[in-house]
Amino acid sequence: MSNRPIVLDADFDSGSLDMTKSSVKGDTVLLAGRDGFNIGHWKWLHFTASNVRGRTLTFQIGDNFDTDPARLNQHQMVYSEDGERWRHFDFNQRDAQEGVYRFRNREPFTGDRVAVAYGFPYPFSRVVSHTEKMRSCEWVSPTASSDDRLVLGMSPGGVDELGRNIAPNPLFGYQVTDASAQGEKKTVVLMSGVHPNETLANHTLEMLIDWLVGDSTHAAALRKRARFLVYPMANPDGRVAGYNRTTVQHIDRDANRFWREDLWGDMPDIATVGRALIKDTGGRVDYFIDMHCWTDTQHHVGIISKAEGYWDDPFWRSMVALEPGLASWDSGWDNPSTETFAFERLSAGFCMTFESMYLPGEKLDCLQRIGRHLGEALYRALAADLADH
Repeated sequence: MSNRPIVLDADFDSGSLDMTKSSVKGDTVLLAGRDGFNIGHWKWLHFTASNVRGRTLTFQIGDNFDTDPARLNQHQMVYSEDGERWRHFDFNQRDAQEGVYRFRNREPFTGDRVAVAYGFPYPFSRVVSHTEKMRSCEWVSPTASSDDRLVLGMSPGGVDELGRNIAPNPLFGYQVTDASAQGEKKTVVLMSGVHPNETLANHTLEMLIDWLVGDSTHAAALRKRARFLVYPMANPDGRVAGYNRTTVQHIDRDANRFWREDLWGDMPDIATVGRALIKDTGGRVDYFIDMHCWTDTQHHVGIISKAEGYWDDPFWRSMVALEPGLASWDSGWDNPSTETFAFERLSAGFCMTFESMYLPGEKLDCLQRIGRHLGEALYRALAADLADH
């Protein structure tokens, strides 16, 4: 057991903790979340604690959780002692009377340092490394807007509310298709990272992309029938800074409420991706899927328009068949989100915000399965006849 004082840190890619209000008292770590968009609340939490070997710690944070404290009732925090394998804490409990949420393990930590997060992290550095891997894939090429590094442009960078300098980061865009295949192809847009804290979405998207470039006959058939335009991180500065819903440049603005050309004037990162979408698609998209995640504790959700007939689209019917627990929520078209942008500006034949939820006890392999099933559902809708022959 370490006798050295426990040291907390959140000054890293996607880290988030109010260090000035957090402290350690014996074996209890008192945490304070931060969220500049919803002042006085918190949502994303990601930090490390050092000198923890041999100690059984109780972590405590206020239940002033963004959207609704009750969403913590079934939530389970995660931790990793090696930065790779993430597990849920053994005990997670909200005490509504005290206004706190506590979590701990049965056994002491075996390593000297532990990383702790609200959900499975996906730092921007992982977007960079995965995109670099895609550069060497035979099925991947730049879009009309990206260069040979698959970069559309750079984010503006800036200074976050803690006074940290956030350097400009690359905004990526690339195409997945079988360039040798002849004939007309459907255009499918896949994107994520508009809301920085929604890390599960990137895990789901990563697996979908890996499936698309994989060796299965279904993926091969789909690449012949469709081209996939991928924009994996629309708000990299926000992810690096550990934000909830905003960009570093505008901590008071929800980044998913400015997807309209007349709103882009001082939103350079959103403008770069938005203009790329228009150019790369030619203003016409067959399927548009923006990957998000949320705090519902019951099921994963596709937010799609019932009035437009999307609930009965072959792709979505196939997806629900593959994932019977999925829910369908009706789109309201009531704000300038990516989904509204796709419908109004890209003439999308089908557009969806897919919400991978923080389900109690669900492991990464469940999110990866959903990513594969999204690919299989698109195959069934667009290319099943080709593979069958």
